[in-house]
Amino acid sequence: MATMRDWKEDRASSRFSGPLRLGLAAWLVWLFTPALLGKEPVKAKEPVKTKEAPTFTRDVAPILQAKCQLCHRRRHVGPFALETYEQARKRASDIAYVTGERSMPPWKPAPGVGPSLKHDQSLSREEIATLVAWADAGAPKGDPKDMPPPPKFAEGWKLGPPDLILEPTEDYSIAPSSPDTYRCFVLPTNLTKDTYVSAIDFRPGNAKVVHHINAFLDTTGAARKRDEADPGSGYTSFAGPGIEAYEELCFWATGHVASHLPDGIGIRFPKQSDVILQVHYHPTGKPEVDRTRLGIYFSRKPVKQALHWNAASNSDFQLPAGKPDIEIKASWYIPVDLEVLAVSPHMHGLGHDMRVVVTLPNGRTNDLIHIPSWDPSWQSSYYFQKPIPVPKGSVVKVIAHFDNSSHPRNPNQPPKLVTWGQNASDEMCEGFLAVAKKGQDLTLPRAVDDLADIFAMQRIRKMRKQMMTRPSSR
Repeated sequence: MATMRDWKEDRASSRFSGPLRLGLAAWLVWLFTPALLGKEPVKAKEPVKTKEAPTFTRDVAPILQAKCQLCHRRRHVGPFALETYEQARKRASDIAYVTGERSMPPWKPAPGVGPSLKHDQSLSREEIATLVAWADAGAPKGDPKDMPPPPKFAEGWKLGPPDLILEPTEDYSIAPSSPDTYRCFVLPTNLTKDTYVSAIDFRPGNAKVVHHINAFLDTTGAARKRDEADPGSGYTSFAGPGIEAYEELCFWATGHVASHLPDGIGIRFPKQSDVILQVHYHPTGKPEVDRTRLGIYFSRKPVKQALHWNAASNSDFQLPAGKPDIEIKASWYIPVDLEVLAVSPHMHGLGHDMRVVVTLPNGRTNDLIHIPSWDPSWQSSYYFQKPIPVPKGSVVKVIAHFDNSSHPRNPNQPPKLVTWGQNASDEMCEGFLAVAKKGQDLTLPRAVDDLADIFAMQRIRKMRKQMMTRPSSR
């Protein structure tokens, strides 16, 4: 479970230069009704099979420990803890409500749609029904002997000591009343040769204010120039790293589980490249400081396939003011045989829902993911349990719906015409995929990773086609 805070835009970035990726503590339950979310609350009587009412010690505490306390414990991002009976009892009705309509925990993919995903944080119907029944019964405590021991959360690097640790040179201060801030910190890798990486992990310096983190790779030095021009530690940029050419690396939010890529797959770090750490800070009302660190794990086994991100994207659309249900589509033709490791839908505050599918050359269409109730504060990168083969000639398709009527998440009041753009007041329609070239073997003599060049040529041809078909301004 995550946190009760005002809804905020989570992340938005332009990803049209270089290999692509998208790599992710606010409870906005109070702003939405179950009808708007498109999900019916789970009734306690459906799955609950016990004859007696659930108790905290026997039935509720294990659920909270497994699915809620990662955020809702002392000195962490949750604004209140759910570690004791009294802490949970005071909020029993709230817990039943937000879990009943599946607003919390913040796991957005629709169940049963697309391939199985790693690190599924969602509650089962039985777990939800137990929480609802417990609240309806008056939140009984139960026998103290039934209370499970408190969980032990890993506070250090979850994958062990990293091979390379990067961090800003100084703390960053967050004012008590400042708005949500997206701050980019440029971290030189100082690598003396190109290096493949199998995992990246993050350690927020102050978990109370770090909502999520994006990591990007810069080989041009452009981020250093932006950093030098901005006073203080780092520079501010809402729309990704705010430079033209970059690679996206990974994403972190509370609940993120660091893991290694499958054997034989790695992320290439060119020598002397810089990592850009974009941290989304959510103020607490008190003066805070943070110095978030990033841990890099080098590939230990030979890398045969390089991981890249690309997207089915649409940058040529309009969202008329006042329209509550606008459908926008995007597509990406698969130029070579690929394996898809992850999917990451992306929209801004007007997004309502998104589905990403792939149509194979034989005409069959398979779901990859469906986000039925879009929430920009809780977007993420979703990794499949195993890579999904996608042959050349397939088409990845995005079907998204936007709501440009007057509602709390609309940044424009009154609503106005919205088009594609990098700012929070603009919109995006993108379905990102983490892919590797099927059959690629970079361990062979003279083997090269040409997937980035293939994707770049695709984007160039697409841009030229758009310029040729666009009406003349004369």
